[in-house]
Amino acid sequence: MIVLEDDILTTPNFLTFMNAALDKYEQQPRVFSVSGYAFNLGLPDDGAYPRDTYFTTRGWSWGWATWKDRWTGIDWQVSDYAEFTKNAAERRRFAQGGSDLNLMLKRQMTGQLDSWAIRWFYHQYKVKGLTLYPILSKVYNDGFDDLATHTRGSNQRYRPLLDETGAQSFRMQDSAAITDLYQRRFQKKLGIRARILSKYQTLIGNLLK
Repeated sequence: MIVLEDDILTTPNFLTFMNAALDKYEQQPRVFSVSGYAFNLGLPDDGAYPRDTYFTTRGWSWGWATWKDRWTGIDWQVSDYAEFTKNAAERRRFAQGGSDLNLMLKRQMTGQLDSWAIRWFYHQYKVKGLTLYPILSKVYNDGFDDLATHTRGSNQRYRPLLDETGAQSFRMQDSAAITDLYQRRFQKKLGIRARILSKYQTLIGNLLK
């Protein structure tokens, strides 16, 4: 399945990219999902990275895709949550996908949040799944306003490096493995400092309205 919400804008080659990735990795169960959206993490500094995609440990929910066999079997009740909260090492490993994940999961489990996505991310973490991202985003989220369900505030951190190439073929890895360069850049984008800056930008934006 390929999933789009009503505030997602796509590049002309979005579906081409998503279907190519779904076909390529269908038989590789460690590839848990495909994201059409990507942060602006920049191009490799030396220009030597030979791919148009990378893998990280976290999924994303703005224009994404997966396969039925990955979706089925998820424990939507997160029945091991109490055990998870007692394991500091597990929580640290889960947070490698972003400093927001543990708080999001806690809010979900205490009734302060209603999100399928955080439970999906947690399940991906438990089974050691990976998500494929494009270096050049195929998606732009236009939903940062007062009508949004989850994405209010400043969108500066989320502005992508959009694919304006019109490419119809993509250089993808043959097998799934974490792309260290982009995993580090991804974690920085979702780190505590980046979150604080984003809150500051939201505050300034509200003051200027």
